[in-house]
Order: sequence, then structure tokens, then C-alpha cells
Amino acid sequence: MKLEIVHSTRYRYTGPVAETVMEVRLRPMDGNGQRCLDFSLELSHGVKSRSYVDGFGNHVDYFNLVRPHTVLSVVSRSTVETGLALDTDPGEDLVQDYLRFRSPVSEVDGVRELAARHAIADSTSPEQVEQALEALTVTISREFTYDRTVTNVYSSVDEVLTLKAGVCQDFAHLLIAVAREMGVPARYVSGYIHTPGERAAAASHAWAETWIPGKGWMGFDATHPVRTTPHHVRLAVGRDYTDAAPTRGVYVGSATGTMSIRVKTRAL
Repeated sequence: MKLEIVHSTRYRYTGPVAETVMEVRLRPMDGNGQRCLDFSLELSHGVKSRSYVDGFGNHVDYFNLVRPHTVLSVVSRSTVETGLALDTDPGEDLVQDYLRFRSPVSEVDGVRELAARHAIADSTSPEQVEQALEALTVTISREFTYDRTVTNVYSSVDEVLTLKAGVCQDFAHLLIAVAREMGVPARYVSGYIHTPGERAAAASHAWAETWIPGKGWMGFDATHPVRTTPHHVRLAVGRDYTDAAPTRGVYVGSATGTMSIRVKTRAL
């Protein structure tokens, strides 16, 4: 499947700000079933970006706007091919790093309880690991309500457990926490999901990838709940949202700001 994706982010400030420093992870990743065929980044005010690859293999563009401004727009355009063969060598030198806990992915009682409910009898069996994670994905979808009003980007797993609600980012963090408690390395994925017939989405999507012995990384989306499909497009990966946020930045000034996001996907 080939997908065309347009991701528009617009910042508005109540007054002029002197400077904005920002980095974005908006170029889709290559490998493990997908390939970025084309990518462009459009920044307002004639700003030019530079790029590097971070320690998780994410492509990062960064820029610095150093003149007064009240609006800033970031538009990425991508063409991605999905549904390709998985990597023949799934080796990952640092896979054990994805067993470590840190906020917002916390090791709390609710996480331990969910892990006990989905215990893996034989952690060396890929089939048993997959079955346990599939069951966990369904449990999160059934027992937690999707609600955009109750959490924010700083919410931790223990808050989600208390509220029994959240958004895709929260469900990904919860699945990651429980998988790690089960002894399965897990990482956060930011990206998109193409929904045929849907003209535009309010924002990007998020899910979790877990390390399956002998198979490598496999995606589980607790929001829907499904294993990831060719309709899922990976942007960036990391230990949690902090490592893989599509956009992240700071500005200098006393004004307050608002952000609006619009994502369009189209099958080619």
C-alpha cells in the first residue's frame, strides 16, 4: 500500500515571541515493513531546517526562528509504502533497554495486576508471548475509555489507571508498562493510521511495539484494538512519548500559545 500523508501543525501566540527553537520527528521511518518514498518539510517565515538521526534511529529536523513572530506553521508531506517484508535480521543490540521503567511509564500496583492477569507461561515461546500481548491489547481497549478530555501529554500511567480513561498515547504507555512488567521489551511508536473514508484526523496516532523472541518488533494498537497493519505508518520510536514526539520545542516571550494539528492521509 502507498499512502500520501500531509501533517500540518500551526502555532498561534497572543503576542509577538522573540524566538522559537524546535525539533520535529515527522519523516516516516524506513525498515520493518515500510519505506519512505518522498518527504518534504515546509516551514513558515522562510526558515531552513537541519537534520540528524537520533539514538533510536529517528530522523530529526530542527530549526531556530530568531525574529519576532505571532504564528508559526510546520507542514510535512510524505509518501510511504507499507506492507513490505519485515526485516530479515531482527537483531537489536539495545533491546534490553526497553525493559527499564521511568516516568510516565511507571511500575505501579495496577501495572503489576494487569501483568499477573496476562502472565506468560513460557517467555521463550514466540506464540505464547504474542497471545499474551494480544489479550492485553484487548483488555486495555475494553476496560479503559477513550476520552480526550481527561489526560494530557504529561499524564503518567498511574493517572490513566485511576481514571480508567485516556487517549492513544496513554494506552500505548500502559501497554508498554505492563509488557515490561511481564518481561517483554516494549517501546513507544508515534505515527499515523489511515482510515479509508476519513478525510482528516485531528492528530497523529500512537501505539506500542514489543520484542518477540526470534521475530523482532511487533506492533500492538490498544486503541482499536489490533495488531498493527499496513494502515499504520511509523514516524518515530523511543522509550515513551518524550523520545518520539512528532514536534517539540520552546519559545522566548511572555505571550501564551495555542497549537492546532491536522493530518490527512490518502491511499495512492
